[in-house]
Amino acid sequence: MIPVKLMVRGLYSYKEEQTIDFEKLTAAGMFGIFGAVGSGKSSILEAILLALYGSTERLSDRGEKNSMVNLQSNQLLINFEFRAGKNNGQHFLARYSTKRNPKNFDEIKPAEHTFYLRE
Repeated sequence: MIPVKLMVRGLYSYKEEQTIDFEKLTAAGMFGIFGAVGSGKSSILEAILLALYGSTERLSDRGEKNSMVNLQSNQLLINFEFRAGKNNGQHFLARYSTKRNPKNFDEIKPAEHTFYLRE
């Protein structure tokens, strides 16, 4: 699997939409994710796991689904584009999204977890 692009909105500290273009980063041959404690490095990896699998170890072990949605956001949306398959020739989009119940802010609706193959 080759990561192409990650878009995150409403996950933990990522209130506003943030996009990481992995193609620009990997063009140099190698990259790393660096930052201060609490800057969101683990959230990037967790976003990828949510998009791919619909769950993470933190969610399944501790049931922190309500705490993963930014407290000032009504929606969590993750789009992860990647290449896979023979010679990484297929382009996929994995999407994970959920919303708060507008009548009960603390209630998070069931998530939608979908995959798309770009043709």
